[in-house]
Amino acid sequence: MTLKEEHGSILLEAVLVLPIFVLIVFFVIQMTFVWTAKQMTYYAAYCGARAALVYNPSDYKAEQQDDGSWKTNGFVREGVVHEAACTVLSWISWSLAGQDIGGLGIAHMANDLLNFRIGLYGVPLSSNIHNQVSVEVCEFEKIEDADAKTSGKQEQASVEEQFPAVTVRVRFRCPLFIPLGGMVVAYFYGARDSVPEEMSSWLTRDAVGVSGFTGAHGDIVHANLAARGNYTKSGNISYYSMVLEESCTMAKPYKTDTYPLIPQ
Repeated sequence: MTLKEEHGSILLEAVLVLPIFVLIVFFVIQMTFVWTAKQMTYYAAYCGARAALVYNPSDYKAEQQDDGSWKTNGFVREGVVHEAACTVLSWISWSLAGQDIGGLGIAHMANDLLNFRIGLYGVPLSSNIHNQVSVEVCEFEKIEDADAKTSGKQEQASVEEQFPAVTVRVRFRCPLFIPLGGMVVAYFYGARDSVPEEMSSWLTRDAVGVSGFTGAHGDIVHANLAARGNYTKSGNISYYSMVLEESCTMAKPYKTDTYPLIPQ
């Protein structure tokens, strides 16, 4: 083999291997960010539970149930628990929805004023954090009666028979903004919960790209992500996202029913 042929062989190997290597590197970077976001989502649930311990249920928009417990009406985006979770997750929100990236005009300044504020400081790129985070709060975790369960007669436990605790669940719409890596993660996330009938002929259809990443049934995966609000397009910038959910339960050693509501 001549020197010229050897150089050509090395170049061909580099052309074949380099794209795969770059894809793996960006995928690892994106997964590292997702893992970090997952840990912060759990910490947001912990901070939300801490906030629920010292506030009235009305302050975190909970409603009293027939058994005396307090619960929010599903996942909500208001109240002190939601605000506590947003405080934690605003630093990794990377909110570009509504941002005027193309210029430094009035629209960009207005978006900067809408960023999540901690005191007088506005967290950069966090103007959409209140829409990215939702919380569910449940006060008093019910303890099942083992004897009643075995006999098939499960009666409703009274408040005194329940373990006094607060459970907070946090959902965070985590942005997948790393080039290539974010698209790969979004592809497998979107394909995981797609409609089974649409995915039944997975290997028989042509491969379709998902914003630069080519995978089987990319059009269906993209539509599935967009339908669930996991695709954001703002100007010339677009990115996918995935929903992370974590929960935290903390003992409630005291009740706050007699304390006054905190002013807005």
